[in-house]
Amino acid sequence: MEEAEISAAADNDDSVGAAHGQASGQTLEHGWAFWLVSPQVGARRQVASERTVYTFSTVEEFWSLYNNILHPSKLSVGADLYCLKDKIEPKLGDPICANGGKWTISCGKGKSDTLWVHTLLPLIGGRFEYGDEICGAVLSVRRTQEMIAVWTKDSANEPAQKIISNQWKEFMDYKDSIEFIVHDSGAPVQCWSTKFPQDLFGIIYDRVPDPRSRVRFAAVCRSWFATASQHPAPPALPWMLLLPRDGDKMKRLYCHEENQILRVPALRGFKDHWFIGCHEGGWVATYDPGPFKIVNLFSGFEVALSEKQKWIPRSGRLCKTMIWNIIFSKPPTSSDCILAAITDVSPLALCRVGCPDGGWTTQERRYSVGLADITFWNGELYGLTREFFELVKLEIGINKDGAPVVTSVNRPVVTTEHQARPAWYIDVDVSYIFELNGKLGMAVKFPWSPNFRPYFKVFNLVHTNAGERMAGTFKWEEVTSLGDFALFLGPNCSRAVHVPEHRHGGVQRNRIYYIHRSCLGRNVVPEDDLVFLAISNNDGDPVYFKEDDHDGVDMIRAVGYYARRGPYPPMWLLPPYF
Repeated sequence: MEEAEISAAADNDDSVGAAHGQASGQTLEHGWAFWLVSPQVGARRQVASERTVYTFSTVEEFWSLYNNILHPSKLSVGADLYCLKDKIEPKLGDPICANGGKWTISCGKGKSDTLWVHTLLPLIGGRFEYGDEICGAVLSVRRTQEMIAVWTKDSANEPAQKIISNQWKEFMDYKDSIEFIVHDSGAPVQCWSTKFPQDLFGIIYDRVPDPRSRVRFAAVCRSWFATASQHPAPPALPWMLLLPRDGDKMKRLYCHEENQILRVPALRGFKDHWFIGCHEGGWVATYDPGPFKIVNLFSGFEVALSEKQKWIPRSGRLCKTMIWNIIFSKPPTSSDCILAAITDVSPLALCRVGCPDGGWTTQERRYSVGLADITFWNGELYGLTREFFELVKLEIGINKDGAPVVTSVNRPVVTTEHQARPAWYIDVDVSYIFELNGKLGMAVKFPWSPNFRPYFKVFNLVHTNAGERMAGTFKWEEVTSLGDFALFLGPNCSRAVHVPEHRHGGVQRNRIYYIHRSCLGRNVVPEDDLVFLAISNNDGDPVYFKEDDHDGVDMIRAVGYYARRGPYPPMWLLPPYF
């Protein structure tokens, strides 16, 4: 962010302090300054560029600034954002900080927003008992994680350090341990693990099986953290939200890698909402009860939407539009992100996050086509029709308000060479569309097999070799093996994910994991071969799973998940990268 942009943002005072119950213009005990240290690439090396962001001395100035600068989740990788008392520079060698140290915590990408503001408020508000011993706080954004540190003046003042650490954890409601590191402006102190070959740590890290273990690995010491930072984050395998709608204080997520149920506190105001779609990074969408919202289930950050974007129009009807499925073209924090939703009013509704005046648009009748599933592939929107499961490409334009609209529906020429028999279409029970190995993929579920069990077939869309007269012709080519991939299918999210060696935990390669669209009835007795997974809430609504029978059918092995009672089946959730 350029200095002019920072100044303009800071001058845009929307009196947010009053909205937070703070007295307008209330003077703080100390003056403070934000410093942004962002990485820049020099001629031969990467250097840091220091820049004073803004100084403030009142509550009103703080909120005006905080709500108009970049939030932690939007800072670039490598950036450091300091909030220091006036006249303290962001250097360990600063005379006031030189003999001190820092208390440090680490968290996953996108989780620091809430922790950061819960650090700043008691800091500038003078709520620390030993506030005079504190220099300030710093937020550091790195490729695989984010860190927050509180700087102190005197590392030898053990009573003050202990109380500062305990109060900080209490303010953040932070349960894990935190680390204290002594500032050293002279020669760096060697970490105990530096005597071991760095390649050894890399080999160990590559074999760490699950997300939480990778976070613990990085927290051991500086060398281990450096190893974790230098290794690419593995693909995020979907977690399963056991009940996308319940009234519990804790949301229960099943993590295949750890084969455990993880509990995440329900966000304030979202406890009984129905989650209808997701995007990688922990983003979820909800529309029941309204209005439409997008929020990060792990950080609590909510995407700002206009009033037009919070409701889907339903002409001539008083009841609210229902969304059955929603997908994102990009992360919802991007202004270019297009939302595409299958609804009960129109086959398709569209909205662009960065177009607040345009709101939602619904598909015109002349372009109407019933859709079973949709996906964005190479920036284009594709769907499978409910009738005969035909492939369609939905061309998107913009209207006079800048909102996305469907301008045409194209049907690519797809041959039927892969069909096992003429009645292939009739035999399909349900279908999903997604990206697989860089191609457009489709999975179809057949309700019949020689042993009377349903089974899946998977296809990739490929060009045919029919010659020039048949240019632009495609066919669905059956995929008999997923190789190093696992396929996760569900009514709200379908994703093919690469499963690296040594990092798959409870997920197996060449497997299909799918969620049944309908729930088992309240009084239905589960079959003997259904395996109880977990209690999903206090009422005892269980989730079961079973591996599909495959005797007599040449198919990719699949595991199905069933929820008892309804009407909301589980849904896949794409967590942040750890």
